[in-house]
Amino acid sequence: HGTSGNSSERLRAICQKTATTKANVATALQMVAWGVEVNDYGNAISDENGNFKKVKGEGVTEEMWEQMVAYAAEKGWEGGNMKKLNLPFENRLLGQSLEIRERMSKRVEDFIYGMLVNVFNAGDSADLAKEELLKAGSHNLGDKAERIEDPADWTKEKIIARAAELDTDKGPEGDFDD
Repeated sequence: HGTSGNSSERLRAICQKTATTKANVATALQMVAWGVEVNDYGNAISDENGNFKKVKGEGVTEEMWEQMVAYAAEKGWEGGNMKKLNLPFENRLLGQSLEIRERMSKRVEDFIYGMLVNVFNAGDSADLAKEELLKAGSHNLGDKAERIEDPADWTKEKIIARAAELDTDKGPEGDFDD
């Protein structure tokens, strides 16, 4: 389940009412690591001009952030497309000083700790996790779900036949990068 766009309150409710055991926080963590201010929904906070608010002295250096913003502007990226900066800037981000990389990591650590303890109710659960890992004798605890479809329904021929029935013409508009 993606966390961005959902408040902590909603995520807590999802955890309490479902068997959800994981969450996709990748985009939010990118923003947090870079030093962008995020709200309770995990979304980047924008200033009055629609630009992401970078917390001075946190995340990447101010110089790096300026380079990233300039590159995004050059590409026409804004809003949710800013996440695409990770790939072209990976080497530069990893090449920052240890001090900067550690403050990026610390920001992510603090964000995740708050989410695990205050949203996903994981406080004081380390001993339970260790027990399960020791019992399994591995980091892989195995499948939690049961098969819900017959593998015979998913042969190459049947997949091709089903795919032929899909309405795929959505027009030329849209962001198809993913």
